[in-house]
Amino acid sequence: MPSLLNSTKEALGGEALPHCQSRALRLTRYARPELNDKSQPTRHDFLQSVAAAQRTEAGLDSWRTWLGTAAKPEHTIHAKLEARLLINMGGTVLENAGLQLDRFGTAYLPGSAVKACARRTALAALHQWCETSTKPDAASDDALAPVCAPFAAPGDLLLAIIRVFGCTDLEWKTYEEAGNDLAWACAKQWQVLRDQTRSAINRDNATPDETAPTRRGRVAFLPAYPHTRPAADLELDVLTSHHPDYYGEKKDKQEKLIQPIATDTENPIPVYFPAVAAGAVYTFALLPVGPADKELIACARNWLATGLAVFGLGAKTAAGYGFFSNEVYDSLLAEGLAAAQAKQEEQKALRIATEKEQEAKRLANIQSDEVLLKKLRGMKEDTLRGRVKAYSFDPKFWPPNESERTWVTILRYVTQESTALWLKEKANEKSAITKAIRALSAKTKFPISSP
Repeated sequence: MPSLLNSTKEALGGEALPHCQSRALRLTRYARPELNDKSQPTRHDFLQSVAAAQRTEAGLDSWRTWLGTAAKPEHTIHAKLEARLLINMGGTVLENAGLQLDRFGTAYLPGSAVKACARRTALAALHQWCETSTKPDAASDDALAPVCAPFAAPGDLLLAIIRVFGCTDLEWKTYEEAGNDLAWACAKQWQVLRDQTRSAINRDNATPDETAPTRRGRVAFLPAYPHTRPAADLELDVLTSHHPDYYGEKKDKQEKLIQPIATDTENPIPVYFPAVAAGAVYTFALLPVGPADKELIACARNWLATGLAVFGLGAKTAAGYGFFSNEVYDSLLAEGLAAAQAKQEEQKALRIATEKEQEAKRLANIQSDEVLLKKLRGMKEDTLRGRVKAYSFDPKFWPPNESERTWVTILRYVTQESTALWLKEKANEKSAITKAIRALSAKTKFPISSP
């Protein structure tokens, strides 16, 4: 029996997937790790087809609409990607060619990476402060100064870090015991700051734990999606190894190194990989977990904005990849929220109009009860008046065991066929007939003429 993957591959046109327009599908389920610069197609050709594959705005539109209802301006920042971005390079079987794509082909930044960027920045600032015993100062153009500005002492910054990101029992061990990054950040002041912070957290906890208090983080870091992006949002980059035999330590049959010294005699081997093109403006959303704390949200936004500019995101940041501008695009946020709200109103109006149209069609398809209609036509005005007045009371007192068809039949007869009674009474809002007709109309959604 053929596997689902093979069946799908055949449906998409075979090995080259000529009918597949999904970037994510090409790069994950149907990646081709055997391709190289000598195969047909080449690795470059395959990755070029991934970058050129059709993208859709459906997922982004849905995300923007949701964000417009879930996030406030103080929860969101926009930052422009100033260099190519590499994220999740090891995420597929195609070596060094992974890319974080959602099902719609949009390159996004996972919340874990966004959170790690903010945490790394806060810890780096705390480490510098504790190591030098000097608070980073904006006057000296210190890039980490904004992180420390709201705090009077390193212990205050450490407490804010734990409140934002949370902590487990491992956070109270030394760096040597558990590789604890908080211990590294506090350097020689760790013992003192740890005890101070533990006491402060125990004051917050309903059930204090003097040994190793734990708590969840108060800020959720959401995946970041592009607010705007270039038309060609993915492009190919290349890494060329000029000494493959030397770095690979390739050996001959006698187990001797073929190239013990790096020389210019080896053939360079270009390795292509996809990257997110510079120029996209990404939206980073940080939402409160539990009771909203504006100060903690402001700190987390500050750490993230600083980290995006100072440390960047993704792979190869040391080579200049993954850096964002330090600007916060509040105007874009206002524009995005306004657009999302306008779209919501438009969708709501369309939904209401559709529902009204469907209801009108449903009522039009309800056939009048011919037996009842014959009785109504034979009634004198006083008898008809008494029949209709029965609906002027609360619906629970209406004649029992009647269907919607009965009510629609009476409405059609009184307001469309024999209208003398209705025309006589409709101007009087206190009339029992008027109340009855309006109650029947409200019950059935059957339209009637206005007084």
